[in-house]
Parts: sequence; structure tokens; C-alpha cells
Amino acid sequence: MTSEFYKPLTPSFRNDINTAIENQIKELNTCKGNAFVNMQIIGLTAHKNLINALPDGYPIPCKK
Repeated sequence: MTSEFYKPLTPSFRNDINTAIENQIKELNTCKGNAFVNMQIIGLTAHKNLINALPDGYPIPCKK
């Protein structure tokens, strides 16, 4: 059973999230470009933009 908790968004936590997203995008860029790969890259980019738009201290749900 996983327990969910909330962690405040700090600049270092935001950087960790963005690094993870960028690594996923880099891995997808090595794949052959098709609709599914492009769709996932667009979704990850939107996710990154959303994380960057959130204010510091915003509660982010995390799982242990």
C-alpha cells in the first residue's frame, strides 16, 4: 500500500522535477518521430510549463 503525502514546491524540488522531465524528453528524442512520441513530448513540455508556473510552496502530491 502506498501512502501519499504533500511536499511543498521549492526551487530545488522544481529543478529536480524539470531535470526528470528533460531526461524523459531527451530519451524520446532518440526514438523515431511518430504521432505517439510527438504527443508524449508535447505532454511533457506542457507538464514542465505547468510546474514552472506554480508558485513556491505549492503542495505537490508525492508517493512513498
